[in-house]
Amino acid sequence: MLSTKSRKLLTTYLAAMAFINVFLAGHSWRGVLAGLPDFSSFYTAARIMHEGNASHLYNAQLQEAVQTSFAAPAVTQRNAILPYNHPPFEAWLFAPLGRFSFLTAYLIWLAFNLGLLFSVILLLRRHLEQLGRESIYTWLLACFAFYPIVIALLQGQDSILLLLCYTIAFISLSRDDGFRAGTGLGLGLFKFQLVLPFFIPFLLLRRSRVILGFSLAAVMLGFAGLLAVGWRGFIGYPAFVTQTEQVVWGGMPNLRGLVSVLLPRVLAHWNSGVLAICSAALLAALTYAWSKALAGSGACRTLVFALSLVAAVLLSYHLYLHDLSVLFLASLLVFEVASSCQRTWLQSSLYTCLVLLFCSPIYIALSLRNHQQLQVLAGILLLFFIFLLKAAAVEARDFRHPP
Repeated sequence: MLSTKSRKLLTTYLAAMAFINVFLAGHSWRGVLAGLPDFSSFYTAARIMHEGNASHLYNAQLQEAVQTSFAAPAVTQRNAILPYNHPPFEAWLFAPLGRFSFLTAYLIWLAFNLGLLFSVILLLRRHLEQLGRESIYTWLLACFAFYPIVIALLQGQDSILLLLCYTIAFISLSRDDGFRAGTGLGLGLFKFQLVLPFFIPFLLLRRSRVILGFSLAAVMLGFAGLLAVGWRGFIGYPAFVTQTEQVVWGGMPNLRGLVSVLLPRVLAHWNSGVLAICSAALLAALTYAWSKALAGSGACRTLVFALSLVAAVLLSYHLYLHDLSVLFLASLLVFEVASSCQRTWLQSSLYTCLVLLFCSPIYIALSLRNHQQLQVLAGILLLFFIFLLKAAAVEARDFRHPP
Protein backbone atom coordinates (compact mmCIF):
# COMPACT_ATOMS: atom_id res chain seq x y z
CA MET A 1 0.00 0.00 0.00
CA LEU A 2 0.96 3.66 -0.01
CA SER A 3 3.52 5.09 2.37
CA THR A 4 2.41 7.48 5.11
CA LYS A 5 3.66 10.45 3.10
CA SER A 6 1.87 9.32 -0.06
CA ARG A 7 -1.35 8.71 1.88
CA LYS A 8 -1.25 12.23 3.33
CA LEU A 9 -0.63 13.68 -0.12
CA LEU A 10 -3.54 11.68 -1.56
CA THR A 11 -5.86 12.78 1.26
CA THR A 12 -4.92 16.41 0.71
CA TYR A 13 -5.57 16.09 -3.02
CA LEU A 14 -8.97 14.46 -2.48
CA ALA A 15 -9.90 17.08 0.12
CA ALA A 16 -9.05 19.88 -2.32
CA MET A 17 -11.14 18.31 -5.09
CA ALA A 18 -14.05 17.67 -2.69
CA PHE A 19 -13.96 21.30 -1.54
CA ILE A 20 -14.15 22.55 -5.14
CA ASN A 21 -17.03 20.19 -5.94
CA VAL A 22 -19.09 20.99 -2.86
CA PHE A 23 -18.50 24.72 -3.34
CA LEU A 24 -19.76 24.56 -6.94
CA ALA A 25 -22.74 22.46 -5.85
CA GLY A 26 -23.71 25.05 -3.26
CA HIS A 27 -23.31 27.82 -5.82
CA SER A 28 -25.72 25.98 -8.14
CA TRP A 29 -28.58 25.81 -5.60
CA ARG A 30 -30.49 28.65 -7.25
CA GLY A 31 -30.73 26.56 -10.39
CA VAL A 32 -32.30 23.76 -8.37
CA LEU A 33 -35.00 26.07 -7.06
CA ALA A 34 -35.75 27.18 -10.63
CA GLY A 35 -36.14 23.58 -11.82
CA LEU A 36 -32.99 23.46 -13.95
CA PRO A 37 -31.63 20.04 -12.84
CA ASP A 38 -32.10 16.96 -15.01
CA PHE A 39 -34.42 15.68 -12.30
CA SER A 40 -37.10 17.78 -14.01
CA SER A 41 -37.50 15.05 -16.63
CA PHE A 42 -37.96 12.36 -13.98
CA TYR A 43 -40.39 14.52 -12.03
CA THR A 44 -42.35 15.08 -15.24
CA ALA A 45 -42.78 11.31 -15.55
CA ALA A 46 -43.70 11.11 -11.85
CA ARG A 47 -46.45 13.69 -12.25
CA ILE A 48 -47.85 12.03 -15.37
CA MET A 49 -47.89 8.64 -13.62
CA HIS A 50 -49.44 10.12 -10.47
CA GLU A 51 -52.20 11.84 -12.45
CA GLY A 52 -53.20 8.57 -14.12
CA ASN A 53 -51.91 9.39 -17.61
CA ALA A 54 -49.27 6.65 -17.78
CA SER A 55 -50.39 5.45 -21.22
CA HIS A 56 -49.60 8.96 -22.54
CA LEU A 57 -46.19 9.14 -20.86
CA TYR A 58 -44.39 9.58 -24.18
CA ASN A 59 -46.69 12.28 -25.50
CA ALA A 60 -44.46 15.31 -26.16
CA GLN A 61 -47.26 17.86 -25.70
CA LEU A 62 -48.29 16.35 -22.35
CA GLN A 63 -44.70 16.33 -21.09
CA GLU A 64 -44.28 19.96 -22.11
CA ALA A 65 -47.49 21.01 -20.35
CA VAL A 66 -46.58 19.16 -17.15
CA GLN A 67 -42.99 20.37 -17.00
CA THR A 68 -43.97 23.96 -17.71
CA SER A 69 -46.44 23.81 -14.81
CA PHE A 70 -43.67 23.37 -12.20
CA ALA A 71 -40.49 24.66 -13.92
CA ALA A 72 -41.59 27.46 -16.26
CA PRO A 73 -38.46 29.61 -15.65
CA ALA A 74 -36.20 26.67 -16.50
CA VAL A 75 -38.14 25.83 -19.66
CA THR A 76 -37.95 29.47 -20.73
CA GLN A 77 -34.23 29.65 -20.01
CA ARG A 78 -33.49 26.46 -21.96
CA ASN A 79 -36.09 27.30 -24.62
CA ALA A 80 -37.08 23.61 -24.40
CA ILE A 81 -38.15 20.98 -21.91
CA LEU A 82 -36.06 18.08 -20.66
CA PRO A 83 -38.05 15.15 -22.09
CA TYR A 84 -38.45 11.94 -20.16
CA ASN A 85 -36.94 9.52 -22.70
CA HIS A 86 -35.89 6.74 -20.36
CA PRO A 87 -37.41 3.24 -20.61
CA PRO A 88 -40.98 2.93 -19.29
CA PHE A 89 -40.10 0.53 -16.47
CA GLU A 90 -37.99 3.21 -14.79
CA ALA A 91 -41.08 5.39 -14.39
CA TRP A 92 -42.19 3.08 -11.54
CA LEU A 93 -39.19 4.30 -9.55
CA PHE A 94 -40.26 7.93 -9.75
CA ALA A 95 -44.06 7.52 -9.63
CA PRO A 96 -44.31 7.89 -5.79
CA LEU A 97 -42.59 11.28 -6.03
CA GLY A 98 -45.46 12.72 -8.06
CA ARG A 99 -47.50 13.45 -4.94
CA PHE A 100 -44.88 15.91 -3.64
CA SER A 101 -43.80 19.35 -4.81
CA PHE A 102 -40.79 19.53 -7.13
CA LEU A 103 -38.37 20.66 -4.42
CA THR A 104 -39.56 18.06 -1.91
CA ALA A 105 -39.34 15.31 -4.54
CA TYR A 106 -35.84 16.50 -5.50
CA LEU A 107 -34.67 16.34 -1.87
CA ILE A 108 -36.18 12.87 -1.40
CA TRP A 109 -34.40 11.66 -4.53
CA LEU A 110 -31.16 13.29 -3.36
CA ALA A 111 -31.43 11.44 -0.04
CA PHE A 112 -32.13 8.21 -1.94
CA ASN A 113 -29.05 8.75 -4.11
CA LEU A 114 -26.89 9.41 -1.06
CA GLY A 115 -28.19 6.17 0.44
CA LEU A 116 -27.27 4.31 -2.75
CA LEU A 117 -23.79 5.84 -2.67
CA PHE A 118 -23.29 4.79 0.94
CA SER A 119 -24.44 1.27 0.03
CA VAL A 120 -21.77 1.15 -2.69
CA ILE A 121 -19.14 2.16 -0.14
CA LEU A 122 -20.23 -0.49 2.37
CA LEU A 123 -20.29 -3.25 -0.25
CA LEU A 124 -16.85 -2.40 -1.65
CA ARG A 125 -15.21 -1.90 1.75
CA ARG A 126 -16.17 -5.46 2.66
CA HIS A 127 -14.84 -6.84 -0.61
CA LEU A 128 -11.65 -4.90 -1.39
CA GLU A 129 -8.88 -6.11 0.86
CA GLN A 130 -6.46 -3.17 0.60
CA LEU A 131 -8.89 -0.26 0.33
CA GLY A 132 -11.19 -1.88 2.87
CA ARG A 133 -8.67 -0.97 5.54
CA GLU A 134 -9.18 2.74 4.91
CA SER A 135 -11.58 4.65 7.14
CA ILE A 136 -15.15 5.36 6.09
CA TYR A 137 -14.25 9.06 6.07
CA THR A 138 -11.59 8.49 3.41
CA TRP A 139 -14.14 6.67 1.27
CA LEU A 140 -16.67 9.48 1.63
CA LEU A 141 -13.97 12.01 0.80
CA ALA A 142 -13.13 10.08 -2.35
CA CYS A 143 -16.81 10.02 -3.37
CA PHE A 144 -17.24 13.76 -3.11
CA ALA A 145 -13.86 14.36 -4.73
CA PHE A 146 -15.08 12.65 -7.92
CA TYR A 147 -16.69 15.38 -10.00
CA PRO A 148 -19.11 13.18 -12.02
CA ILE A 149 -20.65 11.80 -8.79
CA VAL A 150 -21.25 15.29 -7.43
CA ILE A 151 -22.80 16.32 -10.76
CA ALA A 152 -25.04 13.22 -10.71
CA LEU A 153 -26.20 14.11 -7.19
CA LEU A 154 -26.74 17.77 -8.04
CA GLN A 155 -28.63 17.02 -11.26
CA GLY A 156 -30.80 14.40 -9.57
CA GLN A 157 -29.68 11.82 -12.11
CA ASP A 158 -29.91 8.02 -11.87
CA SER A 159 -26.21 7.35 -12.48
CA ILE A 160 -25.57 6.39 -8.84
CA LEU A 161 -28.11 3.59 -9.22
CA LEU A 162 -26.17 2.28 -12.21
CA LEU A 163 -23.00 2.46 -10.12
CA LEU A 164 -24.68 0.20 -7.55
CA CYS A 165 -25.75 -2.26 -10.28
CA TYR A 166 -22.17 -2.48 -11.54
CA THR A 167 -20.89 -2.91 -7.97
CA ILE A 168 -23.23 -5.88 -7.48
CA ALA A 169 -22.08 -7.33 -10.80
CA PHE A 170 -18.41 -6.98 -9.85
CA ILE A 171 -18.78 -8.62 -6.45
CA SER A 172 -20.83 -11.43 -7.98
CA LEU A 173 -18.27 -12.10 -10.72
CA SER A 174 -15.51 -12.10 -8.09
CA ARG A 175 -17.42 -14.89 -6.35
CA ASP A 176 -17.93 -16.80 -9.63
CA ASP A 177 -21.66 -16.17 -9.46
CA GLY A 178 -22.32 -15.48 -13.14
CA PHE A 179 -26.09 -15.57 -12.83
CA ARG A 180 -26.21 -12.87 -10.16
CA ALA A 181 -23.64 -10.82 -12.07
CA GLY A 182 -25.80 -11.01 -15.20
CA THR A 183 -28.86 -10.03 -13.18
CA GLY A 184 -27.02 -7.03 -11.75
CA LEU A 185 -26.05 -5.93 -15.24
CA GLY A 186 -29.58 -6.48 -16.52
CA LEU A 187 -31.04 -4.29 -13.80
CA GLY A 188 -28.91 -1.46 -15.16
CA LEU A 189 -30.73 -1.46 -18.49
CA PHE A 190 -32.40 1.85 -17.65
CA LYS A 191 -29.11 3.12 -19.12
CA PHE A 192 -28.83 0.46 -21.79
CA GLN A 193 -26.30 2.50 -23.78
CA LEU A 194 -23.83 2.03 -20.90
CA VAL A 195 -24.69 -1.61 -20.14
CA LEU A 196 -24.89 -3.31 -23.53
CA PRO A 197 -21.21 -2.62 -24.46
CA PHE A 198 -20.21 -4.20 -21.14
CA PHE A 199 -22.42 -7.25 -21.74
CA ILE A 200 -21.45 -7.99 -25.37
CA PRO A 201 -18.14 -9.79 -24.55
CA PHE A 202 -20.00 -12.23 -22.27
CA LEU A 203 -22.45 -12.85 -25.08
CA LEU A 204 -19.64 -13.47 -27.59
CA LEU A 205 -17.86 -15.77 -25.13
CA ARG A 206 -21.14 -17.63 -24.47
CA ARG A 207 -21.03 -17.25 -20.71
CA SER A 208 -24.37 -18.96 -20.22
CA ARG A 209 -25.06 -18.05 -16.60
CA VAL A 210 -24.29 -14.37 -17.14
CA ILE A 211 -26.49 -14.38 -20.26
CA LEU A 212 -29.30 -16.15 -18.40
CA GLY A 213 -29.26 -13.68 -15.49
CA PHE A 214 -29.10 -10.72 -17.86
CA SER A 215 -31.94 -12.05 -20.04
CA LEU A 216 -34.16 -12.77 -17.05
CA ALA A 217 -33.66 -9.25 -15.69
CA ALA A 218 -34.34 -7.76 -19.14
CA VAL A 219 -37.60 -9.72 -19.51
CA MET A 220 -38.75 -8.72 -16.03
CA LEU A 221 -38.01 -5.06 -16.69
CA GLY A 222 -39.78 -5.24 -20.04
CA PHE A 223 -42.85 -6.68 -18.37
CA ALA A 224 -42.70 -3.98 -15.68
CA GLY A 225 -42.56 -1.35 -18.41
CA LEU A 226 -45.59 -2.85 -20.10
CA LEU A 227 -47.50 -2.75 -16.82
CA ALA A 228 -46.45 0.85 -16.27
CA VAL A 229 -47.58 2.41 -19.54
CA GLY A 230 -49.64 -0.26 -21.32
CA TRP A 231 -49.22 -1.38 -24.93
CA ARG A 232 -49.79 2.12 -26.28
CA GLY A 233 -47.03 3.70 -24.25
CA PHE A 234 -44.75 0.68 -24.60
CA ILE A 235 -44.92 0.70 -28.39
CA GLY A 236 -44.67 4.50 -28.52
CA TYR A 237 -41.40 4.62 -26.56
CA PRO A 238 -38.98 3.85 -29.47
CA ALA A 239 -40.67 6.44 -31.71
CA PHE A 240 -40.50 9.07 -28.94
CA VAL A 241 -36.79 8.42 -28.36
CA THR A 242 -36.16 8.73 -32.10
CA GLN A 243 -38.07 12.01 -32.27
CA THR A 244 -36.27 13.55 -29.31
CA GLU A 245 -32.87 12.25 -30.39
CA GLN A 246 -30.37 14.95 -31.21
CA VAL A 247 -27.41 13.61 -33.14
CA VAL A 248 -24.50 15.60 -31.76
CA TRP A 249 -21.07 14.12 -32.43
CA GLY A 250 -18.98 16.64 -30.58
CA GLY A 251 -19.01 17.52 -26.90
CA MET A 252 -19.30 13.95 -25.58
CA PRO A 253 -16.41 12.27 -23.69
CA ASN A 254 -16.69 9.06 -25.73
CA LEU A 255 -15.51 7.67 -29.06
CA ARG A 256 -18.19 9.62 -30.91
CA GLY A 257 -16.83 12.87 -29.53
CA LEU A 258 -13.21 11.87 -30.09
CA VAL A 259 -13.81 10.89 -33.73
CA SER A 260 -15.51 14.22 -34.36
CA VAL A 261 -12.35 16.00 -33.16
CA LEU A 262 -9.78 13.86 -34.94
CA LEU A 263 -11.46 13.88 -38.35
CA PRO A 264 -11.37 17.18 -40.23
CA ARG A 265 -14.64 18.68 -41.39
CA VAL A 266 -14.03 17.69 -45.00
CA LEU A 267 -14.04 14.03 -43.89
CA ALA A 268 -17.03 14.36 -41.54
CA HIS A 269 -19.03 11.94 -43.73
CA TRP A 270 -16.57 9.22 -42.66
CA ASN A 271 -17.49 9.61 -38.99
CA SER A 272 -19.83 6.62 -38.85
CA GLY A 273 -17.40 4.29 -40.60
CA VAL A 274 -14.42 5.27 -38.47
CA LEU A 275 -16.51 5.02 -35.32
CA ALA A 276 -17.68 1.52 -36.29
CA ILE A 277 -14.10 0.35 -36.89
CA CYS A 278 -12.81 1.84 -33.61
CA SER A 279 -15.74 0.38 -31.66
CA ALA A 280 -15.18 -3.07 -33.16
CA ALA A 281 -11.48 -2.90 -32.25
CA LEU A 282 -12.26 -1.96 -28.64
CA LEU A 283 -14.85 -4.74 -28.35
CA ALA A 284 -12.43 -7.29 -29.82
CA ALA A 285 -9.70 -6.29 -27.36
CA LEU A 286 -12.17 -6.37 -24.47
CA THR A 287 -13.53 -9.78 -25.44
CA TYR A 288 -10.02 -11.20 -25.70
CA ALA A 289 -9.14 -9.72 -22.28
CA TRP A 290 -12.19 -11.39 -20.71
CA SER A 291 -11.33 -14.72 -22.33
CA LYS A 292 -8.02 -14.63 -20.47
CA ALA A 293 -9.30 -13.07 -17.25
CA LEU A 294 -12.08 -15.60 -16.66
CA ALA A 295 -9.42 -18.30 -16.42
CA GLY A 296 -6.93 -16.10 -14.61
CA SER A 297 -6.31 -14.61 -11.19
CA GLY A 298 -8.66 -12.47 -9.15
CA ALA A 299 -6.44 -9.44 -9.77
CA CYS A 300 -6.70 -10.00 -13.51
CA ARG A 301 -10.50 -10.17 -13.33
CA THR A 302 -10.54 -6.98 -11.29
CA LEU A 303 -8.46 -5.14 -13.88
CA VAL A 304 -10.56 -6.40 -16.78
CA PHE A 305 -13.76 -5.40 -15.00
CA ALA A 306 -12.33 -1.88 -14.68
CA LEU A 307 -11.27 -2.11 -18.33
CA SER A 308 -14.85 -3.02 -19.28
CA LEU A 309 -16.23 0.02 -17.45
CA VAL A 310 -13.87 2.31 -19.34
CA ALA A 311 -14.81 0.58 -22.61
CA ALA A 312 -18.54 0.89 -21.86
CA VAL A 313 -18.10 4.63 -21.38
CA LEU A 314 -16.10 5.01 -24.59
CA LEU A 315 -18.55 2.90 -26.62
CA SER A 316 -21.68 4.51 -25.21
CA TYR A 317 -23.78 6.22 -27.88
CA HIS A 318 -24.86 8.95 -25.47
CA LEU A 319 -22.64 10.13 -22.65
CA TYR A 320 -22.78 13.05 -20.26
CA LEU A 321 -20.66 14.06 -17.30
CA HIS A 322 -22.87 12.35 -14.71
CA ASP A 323 -22.62 9.08 -16.66
CA LEU A 324 -18.92 8.98 -15.81
CA SER A 325 -19.91 8.12 -12.22
CA VAL A 326 -19.37 4.43 -13.04
CA LEU A 327 -15.66 5.23 -13.45
CA PHE A 328 -15.52 5.73 -9.68
CA LEU A 329 -15.77 1.95 -9.37
CA ALA A 330 -13.16 1.48 -12.09
CA SER A 331 -10.81 3.86 -10.27
CA LEU A 332 -11.16 2.01 -6.97
CA LEU A 333 -10.53 -1.36 -8.62
CA VAL A 334 -7.45 -0.08 -10.42
CA PHE A 335 -6.08 1.49 -7.24
CA GLU A 336 -6.68 -1.76 -5.35
CA VAL A 337 -4.54 -3.75 -7.80
CA ALA A 338 -2.03 -1.06 -8.81
CA SER A 339 -0.97 -0.48 -5.20
CA SER A 340 0.74 -3.89 -5.26
CA CYS A 341 1.99 -3.71 -8.87
CA GLN A 342 5.68 -4.60 -9.22
CA ARG A 343 6.23 -2.68 -12.48
CA THR A 344 6.92 0.94 -11.58
CA TRP A 345 6.27 2.41 -15.03
CA LEU A 346 2.89 0.72 -15.33
CA GLN A 347 1.91 1.66 -11.79
CA SER A 348 2.88 5.29 -12.45
CA SER A 349 0.87 5.34 -15.71
CA LEU A 350 -2.25 4.05 -13.98
CA TYR A 351 -1.86 6.46 -11.07
CA THR A 352 -1.48 9.37 -13.49
CA CYS A 353 -4.76 8.43 -15.19
CA LEU A 354 -6.50 8.25 -11.81
CA VAL A 355 -5.20 11.67 -10.78
CA LEU A 356 -6.53 13.13 -14.04
CA LEU A 357 -9.93 11.45 -13.58
CA PHE A 358 -10.24 12.99 -10.11
CA CYS A 359 -9.07 16.45 -11.20
CA SER A 360 -12.17 18.67 -10.95
CA PRO A 361 -10.62 21.73 -12.67
CA ILE A 362 -10.21 19.63 -15.85
CA TYR A 363 -13.94 18.81 -15.93
CA ILE A 364 -14.87 22.40 -15.15
CA ALA A 365 -12.60 23.86 -17.83
CA LEU A 366 -13.80 21.41 -20.49
CA SER A 367 -17.48 21.88 -19.71
CA LEU A 368 -17.65 25.67 -19.80
CA ARG A 369 -20.88 26.75 -21.45
CA ASN A 370 -20.68 27.44 -25.20
CA HIS A 371 -17.16 26.05 -25.35
CA GLN A 372 -17.69 22.43 -24.38
CA GLN A 373 -14.68 20.30 -25.14
CA LEU A 374 -15.58 17.23 -23.11
CA GLN A 375 -14.46 14.98 -25.94
CA VAL A 376 -10.90 15.67 -24.74
CA LEU A 377 -11.73 13.40 -21.79
CA ALA A 378 -12.16 10.55 -24.28
CA GLY A 379 -8.46 10.84 -25.11
CA ILE A 380 -7.60 10.39 -21.43
CA LEU A 381 -9.98 7.45 -21.18
CA LEU A 382 -8.50 5.84 -24.29
CA LEU A 383 -5.01 6.05 -22.75
CA PHE A 384 -6.46 4.62 -19.54
CA PHE A 385 -7.94 1.75 -21.56
CA ILE A 386 -4.55 1.01 -23.18
CA PHE A 387 -2.68 1.03 -19.87
CA LEU A 388 -5.34 -1.18 -18.26
CA LEU A 389 -5.17 -3.61 -21.18
CA LYS A 390 -1.42 -3.84 -20.74
CA ALA A 391 -1.74 -4.29 -16.97
CA ALA A 392 -4.29 -7.08 -17.43
CA ALA A 393 -2.04 -8.80 -19.97
CA VAL A 394 0.92 -8.63 -17.58
CA GLU A 395 -1.20 -9.98 -14.71
CA ALA A 396 -2.50 -12.85 -16.87
CA ARG A 397 1.03 -13.74 -18.00
CA ASP A 398 2.38 -13.67 -14.45
CA PHE A 399 -0.48 -15.92 -13.35
CA ARG A 400 0.38 -18.51 -16.01
CA HIS A 401 4.15 -18.14 -15.57
CA PRO A 402 4.95 -16.91 -12.05
CA PRO A 403 8.17 -14.85 -11.90
